[in-house]
Amino acid sequence: MSTFTPLKSEKSNRNTDASNASRTSTIRPSKQQYRLVEDVEDLHRYCPGGYHPLEIGDDLNKGRYRLVDKLGYGGYSTIWLARDLHRARYVAVKAITADASTSTPEASLLSSLGNSPPGLGSEIIPRLLGEFWISGPNGKHRCVVTPPARMSLFDGKEASNFGLFHLDVARSIVARLIRGVAFLHSQDIVHGDLHLGNILVQFPREVIDPLSTAELYEKYGEPYSEAVVRLDGKPLSLSNNIPARVFIPSWYGVRSNDITLGEEKILLSDFGESFNPHETARFSSKTLPLLQPPEARFSNEPLSFPSDVWTLACTIWEIFGQRPLFEAFFATPDRASGSGGPRNCVGD
Repeated sequence: MSTFTPLKSEKSNRNTDASNASRTSTIRPSKQQYRLVEDVEDLHRYCPGGYHPLEIGDDLNKGRYRLVDKLGYGGYSTIWLARDLHRARYVAVKAITADASTSTPEASLLSSLGNSPPGLGSEIIPRLLGEFWISGPNGKHRCVVTPPARMSLFDGKEASNFGLFHLDVARSIVARLIRGVAFLHSQDIVHGDLHLGNILVQFPREVIDPLSTAELYEKYGEPYSEAVVRLDGKPLSLSNNIPARVFIPSWYGVRSNDITLGEEKILLSDFGESFNPHETARFSSKTLPLLQPPEARFSNEPLSFPSDVWTLACTIWEIFGQRPLFEAFFATPDRASGSGGPRNCVGD
């Protein structure tokens, strides 16, 4: 959940499933149509096959879920905090783009895992609380309902001055993550997209569920939005594919160094790239480029459980350390001038 300091003006991009952008349509307008709004989804993806236009206050699934805030977004979904009016609790609703809704395995996979016998590590797999479809100007969209999360591990490190967890907290997170991946593998599932942005810190039910919407806003701040403006000066009413306002994801988390032992329970999210290697042969990885396993780059072997182990190891390094195991940066002009031109450097 799609980072930050608690001040809304200082948020960074909660793009928790950005690595899955390759699953979305590549159709884009020939020129910029809307005024740029930072820290939100690509506005040009509000088109046939793209995002469903949603706003806070919308009621979904025959009035059961009322959107109260925005948690994040990615290349193929927007993620919202909603109030389940039937159960008096908060949930996360992921509204998937129309072009990805028919192909994503996320809901069926979570349902299957939820019906499996519980085992060590199964506690980090989110429960599927519901699934429904909505129709709109951009097509039919699958919506997946799961428990809400406070933040991703990436967000917590970004919000911190030092980008570190306390050692005992880091050890506990790593142990939970290893057990969770082992549980997935025992069910013949490769996650396919392990990284800090897809590991979420749970939101304790006793903390959030008793709050009314007004109390939620009083404690965490009210949602912030910006108007969508067409660059050609024409009224937005000509573009019914896009909402009148877009919402900046809100911050419900804490800095990584402020997490204490007992608050580090995690959820593994974004199963859009998950697959059973015994049934599906996959040769390319859609995870973050620097985390892609060697077999995706240097061999013709299909991806399988070892590819998850590679990204798991890289992620463990990043949980314990301050910086990623692999980093990419572009050399400055001064540094590159002595080598005949810019270079793309990996590592320090």
